[in-house]
Amino acid sequence: MATISTLAAHSSQPESALIAFTQTSDLEIIFETFVDTRKWNNLRENAHVALVVGWDIRKHITLQYEGLASPIPESETEQYIQLFLAKDTPCTEKFLRDPRVRLFKVSPTWIRYSDYTADFPTIIEKEFSKS
Repeated sequence: MATISTLAAHSSQPESALIAFTQTSDLEIIFETFVDTRKWNNLRENAHVALVVGWDIRKHITLQYEGLASPIPESETEQYIQLFLAKDTPCTEKFLRDPRVRLFKVSPTWIRYSDYTADFPTIIEKEFSKS
């Protein structure tokens, strides 16, 4: 699970939501939303998103992630549904195939990985080209 933040379509106010996600080997985040949600409307106006993944009382590891979200074309939906089903997310096949569900792919523009499990934290930041 992750928290995703988008900007409200008409007011530019930040809005956040909890999402299930999967990822690709290219560090892209894949998530789903219904067509009647605030984030659906927000993403139609502004593709910029920020996500936070992680933090467990025992693990102390987080990932901050900024990127650009784009709708996944219907012709590619099946491969991403299979990624979700291969990962242990709360998204069932019935849910993912609901006609109101749309899948998005987020391409990273900036990532920060923080691991506080050792005596000295490991923090890695990476910026990506926005091309």
